[in-house]
Amino acid sequence: MTENTLVIDTCITPFWRTELEPHSWMPEPWASKRHLPGILRQMYSAPTGIAPYGEYRDAARPADDAAALPGSSIEKVVAKLDADGARLGVLVPLTRGPQPDQDMSTVLCAATNDWLAQIWLGDEAAAGRFLGTIRVNPGDPAAAVAEIERWGDDPRFVQVGVPLEAQRPYGQRNYFPIWEAAARHRFPVVVHADGGATAGFKPTIAGYPHKHIDYASQESVSGLYHLASFILEGTLERLPDLRVVFGDGVHDLLMPFIWRMDADFAISRHEVPWVPRETVEYLDRFRFRTSRLEGPEEANPAWLRLSRAAELLVYGSNYPHWTSGSPNELPLGLEGEARERVLWRNAADLIRPRLERVGRTELVPAVAGADS
Repeated sequence: MTENTLVIDTCITPFWRTELEPHSWMPEPWASKRHLPGILRQMYSAPTGIAPYGEYRDAARPADDAAALPGSSIEKVVAKLDADGARLGVLVPLTRGPQPDQDMSTVLCAATNDWLAQIWLGDEAAAGRFLGTIRVNPGDPAAAVAEIERWGDDPRFVQVGVPLEAQRPYGQRNYFPIWEAAARHRFPVVVHADGGATAGFKPTIAGYPHKHIDYASQESVSGLYHLASFILEGTLERLPDLRVVFGDGVHDLLMPFIWRMDADFAISRHEVPWVPRETVEYLDRFRFRTSRLEGPEEANPAWLRLSRAAELLVYGSNYPHWTSGSPNELPLGLEGEARERVLWRNAADLIRPRLERVGRTELVPAVAGADS
């Protein structure tokens, strides 16, 4: 860091040491199965030349094991936080995305949470600087609710995580029990792309792209489907405490999409009487992770104002992904108070209700007072 600005990193992806390690955290008969996909997508991997397959930074591997997965070293993640001046890092582990075997997916989510709690959130070297994400399987709502309840009183977890890939948009009523449980425990919900899915849903409404650039440049569109669904199905009205974070950008396409929805709202509002306000008025219920691939590279005051960047963005390094960055690389042109809001204040506001509920308010005052 070149400035004395505090940082909360809202998106760090910790990995298992090996592809098969999840099985050692599962009960039988799932522990004996070997049909889990790897961490990488079958298609559209980034053609960067960075092993493995362009997706993750090779320098993120453990120093003592060249065969281990990038992002599996607690020491290197702590070093990343130190380099960025980050007081806290929110861990968002992956769970291999949607799977045809719903039981396997549910068991993997539970195993991931056990592993995260014991190995990462319980590590003395991290000195309490990690906060966790409860991974749940949205295809199995009853089990997802049970998983939220299992960890609901654990003060180390601050959000619930679901894959960007889904069979239905997330506002639809079959998912409501999951969001109700999350809101009751004051968990924000993070929607994040989950690599290595067994069941690869078509990445676009027009089918399968041919190349990485086709896929990656349209990834934000999937987030917009979920955002619209959360609003138009009335989920946000029914759950006033629910907050949703999009962990893969989406902010670059947000405002034109909202403007288009509001243009239709006047003639369509009779179809959604449970939505009493225009869609733009629900934006304060969402946050969006910063992305190096989004927004203008130079300061553009008009764009920053129109996109409400200072209000809606939260910094996340996305480490150890190939696009991972640092606070000094924010391509936003934000300065002063606006920069502070993106780097830590918005994230602190997002997780504060959860920390208050579990009695960890010392984290937020520690954050708030660290730069004074």
